[in-house]
This record gives sequence, structure tokens and C-alpha cells, in this order.
Amino acid sequence: MRAMSPEDPYQDSLDDDLDGFSEPGRGSRIRSSVYTKTPEMESNCYGDYGATVDKSPLMKTLMDAESAANSAAVQLMSFKETLEDDFADSRHSASDNRRMSRQRGLLLEKLEVFKRINKSVRQQLKDLQDAEASRMETDKHIDLLLKKLTQAECDNLENTENAVHATKSVETTRAHLQGQLHSKEADNNRLTVQLRGLERQLTEQKLEIDGLRREISSVSEKAEQEKEALKKATRAQKQRAERFEAAVDKCYTQLREKDVQLAEACSERDTWKRQQEQKTNARLLLDAQIGLLKGQIADVTAKLQKEREEFTAANEVLLLKVEKLNAENGDIGLENATLKASIVELELQLVHSEAALKEESTVSQERKDQSEQYQSQAAELQMEVDDLKIKLESFLREAEHIREGRDAEVEKVRLELEGRVKELEEYPELLSTTEQSLAECQDNLKRSEKRCADKAEAIRQLQVKVERQGEKMRSSVDMKESIHEANSQLQQKMDALQKQMEELHGENQELAEKQFEVRLKDLQLSLDQSESHKQSIQNYVDFLKNSYATMFDEGLPQAPSSFGSSYFLK
Repeated sequence: MRAMSPEDPYQDSLDDDLDGFSEPGRGSRIRSSVYTKTPEMESNCYGDYGATVDKSPLMKTLMDAESAANSAAVQLMSFKETLEDDFADSRHSASDNRRMSRQRGLLLEKLEVFKRINKSVRQQLKDLQDAEASRMETDKHIDLLLKKLTQAECDNLENTENAVHATKSVETTRAHLQGQLHSKEADNNRLTVQLRGLERQLTEQKLEIDGLRREISSVSEKAEQEKEALKKATRAQKQRAERFEAAVDKCYTQLREKDVQLAEACSERDTWKRQQEQKTNARLLLDAQIGLLKGQIADVTAKLQKEREEFTAANEVLLLKVEKLNAENGDIGLENATLKASIVELELQLVHSEAALKEESTVSQERKDQSEQYQSQAAELQMEVDDLKIKLESFLREAEHIREGRDAEVEKVRLELEGRVKELEEYPELLSTTEQSLAECQDNLKRSEKRCADKAEAIRQLQVKVERQGEKMRSSVDMKESIHEANSQLQQKMDALQKQMEELHGENQELAEKQFEVRLKDLQLSLDQSESHKQSIQNYVDFLKNSYATMFDEGLPQAPSSFGSSYFLK
């Protein structure tokens, strides 16, 4: 539709009307044409658009413009009739002149109004074309905004799913951390109980070490006493051996004397053959016994020498063992002092570890509270996201309805305007109403665009909030990982302390067992040596008793035997 197409018929009709003042013949044609047009226009206007007067202000304005045009045409017709009557009568009175001038003034006034309306209609038609072009651009912009809103909704759904996944991961991590905290608390309680048990064991070991020291001192005293007793017994045995040697020498002397006496008795006792034979047999027996006694005495002497050497070696070994025990006691004292220092250090480390554990527990509780707060914030954000999603959906539905209604209304108005643009060319006031309605539609579009921009800004702020919450959740996860690493390091320290305590306990136990075994071996060796020595002396004494009893009771006279036995008893 061209911009100047509605203006040409208005201008032509106006020129024809103005020319009608000077051409009477054309006045009748104009009047007939006007009267022939007026019923058609009335039928078209009131027949086609009378039903839509209440629906649109544009139609009302068009009807007002049509009424004004009809009144101007009627006025023009009456003025032309008056002119024709005047020209026909050729008589001019004052009243006719006044009536002519009044009708002429009215006609000019209406024509001036009609020109002004025609000018405004031309301008409005031009604005209508511009509005139509801007409406097309607005439709394109609305389509672009709808695409952006759809993309924003998809991004919002993805962010919502990410927030849900992050919430689930935070909940899982929180449950896992709570389980680890409970397990760490149980492990700490178990370690505390074990440390208390170790302290009791250390106290018991200290008491055992004190008891062992007392036993070692008592054993040392007993060893000294046994050493003195052995020295006394050695001196007594030496004296007894000397007495035995003197007695043996005396026996040899007595035996030689007895041999002389026996020789004299053999030469003297010829008549006592049987007795002599018996005495000879007895002498042979005594010789055999004497040889046996000599061998036994040599064996006893060798045994005494060997026992003397063994006793000396045993004494030296005992002295070395006593010195070794004293050195070991000194080493044990140093080790006990070192162990006490290490125990004090371990206790200090344990106190520091407990303090660190309490701090970690406090930090983990704070992190737990922060995690719960983050979860509550995430839930609130989820609720806000849901509300905004619902609002966005309602806004989209409303925008869709508005768009559909506006498109339908614009399409309807455009079809009506296109259908009646030729009929409304003579009624330009309707175009102003159309322009006004289009301006209202444009305002509505601007408001809708503004609302879309507000919603997009709200969605962007929501995305920023979701990103901030994601960063907070990531920071909370990093903090939980650092707490887990600190707990792992603390557990490693506790394991190292436990291992060190076990090693110290094992070393103390091995040391105590070693000392106990050494002490038992020394005591057993001392008892065995004392018992063997006592048994050997007892056997030797019994042998000597039996030997001397047999020798002096059977082969010797009564007096010397009594003398030897008395000497032996001494």
C-alpha cells in the first residue's frame, strides 16, 4: 500500500468541490455523485463495522471521521443547491447574501477541518507504515527473546541438576566424614585404653625391674657369702688334705714298721703255720689294698688338683659373671633412664596428639556445621530455583498468550485495514485511531520486552548464586579433604607411636627375660657346682671312712687301728 494513495482521492474530491462554486453544471453532478455515494458509504460503514464499534477505538474514530466527512458533504451539497438556486433566480437579497456568506463560512470551516484531518491522516498513514515495519522488527526481537528464554531455561535446568548432584555428593561426603570421625573417635578411645594399659605395664615392669634389682643384690650377697663359704671350705679341704697326707705318710711309716714286725713274726712263728698263712694272705690282701689305696690316693690327689683348678676357674668365672652383671646393671640403669626419657617424650607427644585431635574434632564439627548450613542454603536456593522456574513458566505462558493475542489482534486489524483501506481513504481520522492502537501495542511489546529483560536478569542472578554455591561446596569439599588428610596424618602418628611403644615394650620384655634367664642360669650353675662339690666331698669322705675302716679293722692290731681311727676322727 502506497503512502500517498489515500491522499489523492481526497485532494481530487476537494478540488472538484471547489470548482463546483464556479461551474453550475458540475454542481449537479457533484450533488448527484455525493448523494449516490452517501448511502453506499453509510451501508458499508454501519453495515460492516457497526458490530465492531464497541470492540476497538479505531473503528469508533473511523466512524467519527466518516460522520464528519458526511456532514461536510451534506453542507457542501446544501451550499451548492443554494448557489444553483441563486444563479437560477438571479435575484440577490440581503438575507440570501447573509445565508450564502454563512453557508460559505461553514463550508470553508468544514473544508479547513477536512484539510487538517486529511493532513493528519496522511501523517498517520505514514506512521502506520513505520509502525508496521517496527512491529515486524519487534516480532523478530520477540522470537529472539523467546529463544534466549528457552536457552536460559535449559541452562537453569542443567544448573538445577548440577546443584542436586552437588547436594547429593556433599551429603555422601558428609556421611562418609561422619563415619570416619566416629571410627577415628573409636580408634582414639582404643588407643587411649591401650596407652593406659601400656602405662600400667610400664609401671609393673618398673616394679619388676626394682624387684629384679633387689633379687640381683640379694643374689650378689648370696654369691659373696657362697664365695666366702667356698673359700672357707677350700681352706678346710686343704687342711683336711694335708691331714690326710700326713696320715698317709704315717700309715706308710706304720706299714714299714709293721712289715718289719711281720718279718720278725714270720721268723719267730714257725709253729703257727696256719696263722702265718693267714697273716700271709692278710698281708697279700693288705698289699693289694695298699696298692689300691695308693692308686686311689693318686686318683684322689689328681681329683683334688682338678677340683682345685676347677674351683679356681669357677671362682674366676663367677667373678667375671659378677662383673658382667654389674656392667649389665649399669647398662640396664642407663637403658631405663633412656626409656624413662622416651616415655616422657611419648607422653608429651601423646598430649600434643590429643590436643591436636581435639582441635581437629573442633574443626571437623565446625566444618560439619558449615556443611549443614550450606545444605540448608542449597535447599533454599533449590526452592528459589523452583519458584523462579514456576514464575518463568507462567511468564512464558503469559508471554505466549499475549503474543498470540497480540498477533491475532494485529493480524485482524491488518486484514481489516487492508480490506477497507480503499474505503477509508476518504476517512483519515480512522487512521489516527489505528495508529493509537498500534502505539498501544508497541507499548505493550516494550513492557513485555522489559519484563523479559527483568526475568533474564533474575535468571542471571540466580545463575551467579548457583555458581557461588558451587564454589562454596567445592571449598567445603576441599576443606573436608584437608581434614581427612590431617586425620590420616594423625592416625599415622598414632600408629608410629603405638609401634614405638610396642617396640619399647618388646625390648623391655626381652631385656627382663634375658636378665631373668641369666640370673637363673647363674643360680643353677652355682647350685650345680655347690651340689657336685658337696657330693664329691661326701663321696670322698665316705670312701675314706670305708677304706680306713676296712683297712684298720681287718689287717691291723687292735691298738694301732684304734689309734688311726681316733686320729681320723680328730
